[in-house]
Amino acid sequence: MKAITIKGTTPAEIEAALAESTKDGFKPTLAIITLTKVENTEAIQTLFDRNGIAIFGLSTSQKFTEQGLESDDIAVMLMDMNPAYFSIMLNDYKDSSAYEAGHRAGLAGKNLFANPGFIISPIDFGVSGDKLIRGITDAADEEVAIMGGVAGNLYDGLGLVFTNASSSSSGLLSLIIDRDKILINGFAVSGWKPVGTTKTITKVEGLWVFTIDHEPAMNVIQRFLGNEMIVSADSTNGLLPTELGYPLQFERASGHVIMRPALFFNPTNQSVMLAGEVKEGDRFRFSLPPDFDVIEKVVESARTVKEMEMPDADAMLVFSCVGRLGSFGPLIDTEIEGLATIWNKPMLGFFSLGEFGKLDKGRCEWHGTTVSWVALKEK
Repeated sequence: MKAITIKGTTPAEIEAALAESTKDGFKPTLAIITLTKVENTEAIQTLFDRNGIAIFGLSTSQKFTEQGLESDDIAVMLMDMNPAYFSIMLNDYKDSSAYEAGHRAGLAGKNLFANPGFIISPIDFGVSGDKLIRGITDAADEEVAIMGGVAGNLYDGLGLVFTNASSSSSGLLSLIIDRDKILINGFAVSGWKPVGTTKTITKVEGLWVFTIDHEPAMNVIQRFLGNEMIVSADSTNGLLPTELGYPLQFERASGHVIMRPALFFNPTNQSVMLAGEVKEGDRFRFSLPPDFDVIEKVVESARTVKEMEMPDADAMLVFSCVGRLGSFGPLIDTEIEGLATIWNKPMLGFFSLGEFGKLDKGRCEWHGTTVSWVALKEK
């Protein structure tokens, strides 16, 4: 399978880049498209549909390729994957639920392929990633491979996911792959180092944590992270948005941790909204500021897969939490470059509002402030 990345500031520039990339006989069948200006969506849909190329498209604030961070509005990965080996679905959940959208995608994958894998991108900052996963795994299999990231704008979570003929501002976009024909391999890795004593969630309702060690949750987190954790005191709903950095690390029996950044403070009742479900009795530690060791852990995860399981790849997709972009600063370039050099093949990624992937050989989970990467190779 051949893969190429192209980019441009307008649909016209993408059309020219597409023509240039195919003049040697390359015939792409699949385009992974990331763009910033949603008003370009319709023109992009028309362009790729006219050329018979299936679209897995999404909007995002910031994207990158194997060449680094991209300032162009549109970045695309083209692949000539056999159309019999994949299917693209867009399930809107505006009038249903995240679980139902995930369940429909899972059933489709199970009916299409004996061994399906899912690369997904939901849109809607408030969607429950845990429920999406639960829907897919209930329909397909508990151990099914799921990788991906949440699309949308950093500041308000709004945006689109789209295919050739449809788009949604509240839907689940799924690229379902036949793993008997296409090898997909990847992990979700954070690299953050823990610090401080272990603390316990003592009261929680949904995503809202009310007490930690029987103290108001907002007080506990602010005492450790300081008032700079708050982005702005301006609020129309009484909630204070937070920085996504310095996530909480929730312990797992496997020894790995699930990252749950704080999203909002509610000063009225001193509660904190986390980016993912937790339970009363769950234990966590805070995170240290990132350094080169954090980046090396992410890059090492891909290097290990290359050495032990997948010596070559055709393409790589990366879903990196937008919280890393703000917390890492210039170090983020080092992380992107490190991942790109593992297989030295075309790579496309974007900064997501939540990530999907496996920490180890277990089931897929929902993450924050994490990198979920996936390498693809035709068998």
